[in-house]
Order: sequence, then structure tokens, then C-alpha cells
Amino acid sequence: MSALLDLDLDRPGMHHGALRVAHSDDRSAYGEIVIPVAALVGGRGPTVLLSAGIHGDEAEGPLALIRLIHALDPASVAGTIIVSPMMNHPAVKASRRTSPLDSGNLARMFPGDARGTVTQRIAAAIATLLLPRVEAVLDIHGGGRTLEYIPCAWGRLNPEPELARRTLAALMALGQERTVVVSATAHGGTLTSESIAQGKLIAGTEIGGAGGVRPDTVAAAERAARRFLAHLGLLPAEAPMPTRLMRLRPAHFVRAPGRGLFDPAFTLGDTVRAGDAAGTLHDADRPWRAGETLRFQSDGLVVARGVPAMVEPGDVVAHLAEDTDEAALLA
Repeated sequence: MSALLDLDLDRPGMHHGALRVAHSDDRSAYGEIVIPVAALVGGRGPTVLLSAGIHGDEAEGPLALIRLIHALDPASVAGTIIVSPMMNHPAVKASRRTSPLDSGNLARMFPGDARGTVTQRIAAAIATLLLPRVEAVLDIHGGGRTLEYIPCAWGRLNPEPELARRTLAALMALGQERTVVVSATAHGGTLTSESIAQGKLIAGTEIGGAGGVRPDTVAAAERAARRFLAHLGLLPAEAPMPTRLMRLRPAHFVRAPGRGLFDPAFTLGDTVRAGDAAGTLHDADRPWRAGETLRFQSDGLVVARGVPAMVEPGDVVAHLAEDTDEAALLA
């Protein structure tokens, strides 16, 4: 086989194994990409996948799920938890958004190709060996090296009305101050899109980034995972936490029109109005030239900022989200 999952999901307890994807290269003729996976098999209940490390420069999720592996007692779990903290293992080890082996972005590769590039084969293994075994997925993301996010529950609603309702409820249960609902990415190929195609409930996060981690961002990711499990009944119920429902539209993105140094006029978490200055783009080669003012195109809350000051055309320097409610999202 081109891939296999060597994990015992039938015997109660904590089990360690791997998703193994064949990979032959100059270093190892019959090598494998070994993606660590743990399972906590408890009593009767649903099977849930906790995923992180789809992008290798987003460390909040991997650290939060490693904490859970050490902290949870399988005997207290009503169901089965499959934990994969480092889905794109080569990228995580290299602290890169994309794989050092083929420059593949795992979040653009689903449903994958068992005979394709390394990252396509990893996507195919996840889609065929992990997703069919579970009823629900939590996929933890952050801003990585290029963005910083206010901690948010983050997800896309299933087109099927009942799954949409259940997905929104799960997102709102993650214990984040903001819950942002998005439309499908223009690029496609995400774990979310594949999970929706397979009829799974999937929720996610965007938490932290800026090239590193902080205690509060790792704690927010761990809280999301614990509350997701509690919401689905695998762990004891937790008291509801208030969350601000928001949505993301294309007009909420501010992108650099050219290359230069971006001098921001906002702070993460600011509330802005359409027409407000987002900042000034300066010519890095001719700094004596007048800078170009970039402006927000809509009202909203700044939920993410670009991290590198040196930007290229099309780079996101900031994006917003706007308030909404359950009725509007489920209409």
C-alpha cells in the first residue's frame, strides 16, 4: 500500500502510532513520511479527529494537542479521540507553511492523489484512512509567520441545513471571544472542503501567529479542543461562554498593491470604518517618494494583520470581520 494507519482503534486505552505514507528519495529508497498519531479509546460514543499542523509554521495547534495527549485519561473519554498534532509532518519539522519536500501546501491538496507529489499523497492518506473513521473534525490553525490573528473560532457552514446548524453550534462552543464564519476559499482543496464532501461536521480556529507562540494563544487552542470534545459529549459538559458572531467577506481584505514597506495605522482588534486609512506603503528603493495610503473598503473589526513589513503585490496587510447573527448565517 502507498499509505497505512498503524493505530489500534478497537482496544480501550491510549495508543500511539502513525499515518505512514510511502516516500522514496535519494536518502531512503523505501522510505516513509511518518506522521505521529495518538488515539484515546474510551467508552461508547462518537469518534472525533483533532488536527493541527496542516501548516508547519502554526505551532499553537500542535502544542495544544500535545498537551491534551499527556493530560487526558482514556477512561474518562466517552468515545474515541484521534489526535494528529502534525498533519504535515515535514513542514512542521521545518517550521514552514509548505513542505520542504515539494513546496506543497497541504491545505490546498485535498482530496489528494495516492500517486501524486508527497503532499498530495499525505492529503490522500488523510482523506481515505482518517476521515472515514470519524464523525467530526476540529482543525486548529493560526497565522503562522505571515499573519497574526485575534483568537477566533473559524469555519465554513455545510450546505446541508442540519449540518450547518450543528457546525455553527460547535463553532460557538469553542470558547473563543469571536466566531467567524467564512465562505469557501478561492483556492479550494482544504481539509474543511473534503470533510464537508464526506458529510463530516468540521470546525476550526485561527489563533495567534506572528511567527511564534504565546501562553495565551496555546491556551486558547487547547480550550477550543477541550470544549469541542465536551460539546460532542466525549468529555464532561462545560458551561457556555459568550461569543461574538462574525462573518468574512472579500471586501474585508486589504492587500498591498505593490512592493514596499508597509507602515500600519491600526492595531489588531481595532474597529474601523470604510475609508479609514489602513496604513502607508513606502517605496523601499526610493524612500524619498511620497507613500501610498491604503484604505479599508468596509466597516469591521481587524481580526488579522500581516506580519512582515516588507510586502509584495497581493500580500494581505490586514483583514476584517463584521458582526452578524445566527439567523443571517443559517438563512
